[in-house]
Amino acid sequence: MHRHQIRRVILGIGIAATVSLPAAAQNQTTMLKRAETTDQATQSCPTRETAIAKQRAKQWDLSVNEWERYKTLLQGIDGYRSDKLDPLTELGIRARSSAERRRYARKLARLEHDRAQRIMAFQKTYDQVFSQLYPQQTPVNADGMTQALMSGSQAAAKLGLDSGTRKAVFVRLHDCSACRAQVKQLAAADTPMDIFVIDADSDDAIRSWAMAVGLDPKRVRGGTITLNHAPSAVAQQLAGEPLPRVVNR
Repeated sequence: MHRHQIRRVILGIGIAATVSLPAAAQNQTTMLKRAETTDQATQSCPTRETAIAKQRAKQWDLSVNEWERYKTLLQGIDGYRSDKLDPLTELGIRARSSAERRRYARKLARLEHDRAQRIMAFQKTYDQVFSQLYPQQTPVNADGMTQALMSGSQAAAKLGLDSGTRKAVFVRLHDCSACRAQVKQLAAADTPMDIFVIDADSDDAIRSWAMAVGLDPKRVRGGTITLNHAPSAVAQQLAGEPLPRVVNR
């Protein structure tokens, strides 16, 4: 009896060993596959990063080395500034020679010139299409478009693409008789202007305000006068400030 028990134990161990060997081999194969996958992913990361760097550098007409230098500069004190600069401006400010500074200035001038022309062309097309679709209504620009047009108009003025006589007029919709008087005065002098209305909850509210002021709908549809929702950031900045505010574009 004792010998049989010993034999069964030995056989049991042998069976266990026989069963465990394939499992160990399978685990080892799985670990090798995982290691290979990790290694391949690690090797592909630089490739993806290089592709992204090339794409972003191309957007700004830069080489990959220039893009990498821009990223390096942002790791310094400039990266902690609230008004982070675009790559061309950052590289231009940190230029290592007058020739390099001039090269970045040239790239930025071309970029801004193209952007300003595109925005002005879109504004003209937008006004035309709006007049065709809604001939009886006065066009009102939404917040996002207003910001783009403000930026484009400022760039156009700097680049000499605008006459410089256009005004930006910031008014409050309610309880501002001075706002209405100022707009009437500018309109009577045939002054081109972009009116930015604060506290307007709808396009119709701005249209009603414009009708009450007596603005010529034809001038609005023609783009000589534009009606816009004031961007939220501007509205917050002018909250509590006396209005109207008139600024040369």
